[in-house]
Amino acid sequence: MKIMYILTALLTISLCGCATMTGTGKNGEKLLWKNGFRQTDRAVLNKDITIFARLPNVADGTKVKITISEVTTKKETPLVYELESVVKHGKVKALWHVKYDVDDETDLGFGENYEQPSYVFCVSYENKTSGVSTPVRLFCDLYMKLDFPGRVLTDYPYCLRLADGSTRQGKTNKDGLIIEKEIPVGAVRRLF
Repeated sequence: MKIMYILTALLTISLCGCATMTGTGKNGEKLLWKNGFRQTDRAVLNKDITIFARLPNVADGTKVKITISEVTTKKETPLVYELESVVKHGKVKALWHVKYDVDDETDLGFGENYEQPSYVFCVSYENKTSGVSTPVRLFCDLYMKLDFPGRVLTDYPYCLRLADGSTRQGKTNKDGLIIEKEIPVGAVRRLF
């Protein structure tokens, strides 16, 4: 469920009840984003990421609400998602299928004005709220077909300028596809 709040980035972070993003909460909680068994600071659009929280003083079976908040200075209505889970052995795990809803008002910028989307999360339980996780930056995979009427452009060189101003170069595959993994979310321009 998406809930929209009109907040600045600082208020978005305080939504989770803490002014810092250390990943360790005020009551000894440990908050991590995980990809498989490894801690990560990267999330890929339309793929699952594990939200993990160690809640040492919370009883097993306690229901929790996980609030995932976008960190932004560019939008008046940052994205917020909510999940529910249950404490088991002092821990909470939840899978989140990474989303990013873009509307006409959203402008991530380009080049030096680019703001890469990122998220933090916190856990609410028994009228308490944990600290805030460290941020996870949002990336996406790009699949772009280059075609010319009547033929597939195999092994064709390309250069892309990504939203953050960086470039990626390569050659199309046997099907004429440009495939780039984990690029910053935002506009992409083909230079050649």
